[in-house]
Amino acid sequence: MDGGRELTLEGKLNQASLRERIQKMLAGQRGDGPWVVEMDPTTVCNLACHDCISANLLHHGMFDRERIKQIAAEFVQLGVKAVVLIAGGEPMAHPEFGTISTFFADNGIHLGLTTNGTLIDRHLELLAERFKWVRVSVDAGTNDTFQAFRPTANGRSLFDQVIANMRALGRIKTGKLGYSFLVLSKTAPDGSVIQSNVDDIPAAARLAKDIGCDYFEVKPSFDMMHFLIDHSQAVHQVVADHLRSINHLEDEHFKIISPYTLAEVLDGASTQPKPYTRCLVSELRTVVAPSGVYVCPYHRGNLNMSMGDANKNTFSYIWTGERRTTVMKRVNPSIHCTFHCIRHRSNLLLEKWAAEGMPAESIDDYDFFI
Repeated sequence: MDGGRELTLEGKLNQASLRERIQKMLAGQRGDGPWVVEMDPTTVCNLACHDCISANLLHHGMFDRERIKQIAAEFVQLGVKAVVLIAGGEPMAHPEFGTISTFFADNGIHLGLTTNGTLIDRHLELLAERFKWVRVSVDAGTNDTFQAFRPTANGRSLFDQVIANMRALGRIKTGKLGYSFLVLSKTAPDGSVIQSNVDDIPAAARLAKDIGCDYFEVKPSFDMMHFLIDHSQAVHQVVADHLRSINHLEDEHFKIISPYTLAEVLDGASTQPKPYTRCLVSELRTVVAPSGVYVCPYHRGNLNMSMGDANKNTFSYIWTGERRTTVMKRVNPSIHCTFHCIRHRSNLLLEKWAAEGMPAESIDDYDFFI
C-alpha cells in the first residue's frame, strides 16, 4: 500500500476524472452535484465518550427509512462519485445502513466508513466486499483505557468486541482497514492532566498490525468548535516519543500515520490562518445530515452554514437552490475557519490553480475520496 498516495487529500485533485469538473468550477460554473458526500445516516450513538466532539449533535434523530433510500437514489442521479458514511453518532445504527450501502456500491459509488467498530459484525461481509475503506475510532490499546475514554452509557467497555470485530474484518477485507487513535486527556479545573490515553500508543499500534489493519493513525483531538486541544507539554512529549518508538512496525503492508495537524499541535500552533476568502473544496464535497446539508463537517449543526433540509427537499433542489448560493457567498475561511481544517492544503492548491492554471498532465484515477 502506498500510504502517502491514498491517505492524503490534495494529491488526488489532479486525477483524470476530476480534472474537467475542477476546471469548470475554477471558471465559475456550478456542478450538478458534489463529487463526495459525507453522509450522517443517524445521530444515535451507543457509546458515551469523554468530551465527544459531536456531543451537541447526538441523539437528535435519524433519516426516515424511506427518505434515506430516496436520498441515496438522488446521489446516484447527480453523479456523486464517493460517499463517506459517518455521523455524530454511529452510522451502522441506522436500520437501512445495509440497504443504502449496497445500493451505492451497485451503482458504482465508492464507499468509506468511519465507525466506532461495535457493530461491524452486523455487516461484516458487506464491509469486507463493498467498502473501499473502513476507519475505526478506537483511541486505546487496552481495555482499561477504552473504558475510561470510550465507555457505553453504563460505563461498560466494548473494547474486546471492537477488536474481535476488526480482527474478523481484517481477515477478509478487500479494502483498507484503519485503526484511529485520537490523543485524549482528562483535566482538572486548573488544567492539569488527570488521565491521558497516550501511554497506549505503542500497544495500540502493535495491536493494529496484529489484527490486520493497513494503517495506524495518531491524530490530535479537537474541541466542539474544532480548535485543536492543547494538552500539557508532558503529554506532547510522550506522543512524540511513542511515534518514534513505533516506526519499526512499518512495512509495505502496514503504515504509521500522523497528519500534519498533529505536528502543528505538538509545536504549539492553536490556530490555522487562512489566506483565502472562499472554500473551493465545498464545491466538490458536502455534508448531508438529519439536521441539514452543510458546507463541511466543521460547520455541521451551524444554521448559518446550512444549505437546506434533505428531509423536506430533494438534494438536487438544495444543491442548485438560492439558499446554497447565499451560504457559499457567506462562508469566508479567513473569518469562519481559523481552526485546523483538513481541507486547507487542498484549498491552497485549488487557489494556486485558479491563479496559475492546472498542470498540463493529469494522473490516472486511483481514489475518489478527495
